Amino acid sequence: MKKIGLSLAMITFLMIASCDKKVEKTVESTETTTVIQDTVVKEVPAEDDGTSVKVDSNGVDINSKDVKVEVK
Repeated sequence: MKKIGLSLAMITFLMIASCDKKVEKTVESTETTTVIQDTVVKEVPAEDDGTSVKVDSNGVDINSKDVKVEVK
């Protein structure tokens, strides 16, 4: 009789332990970082005295202070 009682008690204990809700604690940490950066853009004046090269589908156009050349 003791074996049957112990067996039933063990089975009951296992059933209660397996049906118990397991609560998992999850912690989410969200860090927000704001970076403020001031950007200073300097405008560079265009120099008309230099050499300019223009390349397109029609050919190459080179304009210089001394010489004007067009290559097609």
